[in-house]
Amino acid sequence: MKTPLALATAALLAVTLTGCGGSDDGPDSEYCKDLKSASTQFDSLSSNDVSKLDEAFKTFHTLADEAPSDVKSDWATLDKGIASVEKALKDAGLKFSDFAALQEGKMPEGVDVAKLQGLATEFQKLDSAEFDKASKAIEKHAKDVCKVNLSS
Repeated sequence: MKTPLALATAALLAVTLTGCGGSDDGPDSEYCKDLKSASTQFDSLSSNDVSKLDEAFKTFHTLADEAPSDVKSDWATLDKGIASVEKALKDAGLKFSDFAALQEGKMPEGVDVAKLQGLATEFQKLDSAEFDKASKAIEKHAKDVCKVNLSS
């Protein structure tokens, strides 16, 4: 009689552990929920709305930290690129709030023009094959696992 009870307990334990493991990845995971809410931020970036760039960068960092193992290295690639842009902005003396003035052709006070010109190089790195590959992997995972379309 102990054998059926042991098997039932083992089966119940296996189902319970499988259920717990599933919460790390899937449409109801914290990562997927955050990705879905962040998709509107990403839409504003693609429309050249730089007013929320700082917020979007913070969201990138959060998602990179939360990313499941399937896309962890892809998010690390994006996060590294974003971090290098943030550092270049800081080195040039530029804050995110300065972008509106720059778009109007005004140079904010305290900006190092020579370092500002180097920003283009950092932004170009975000257009690399490695960055593109990582972005596509994240988009596919978002669509397949999280049921979020990031490419719209």
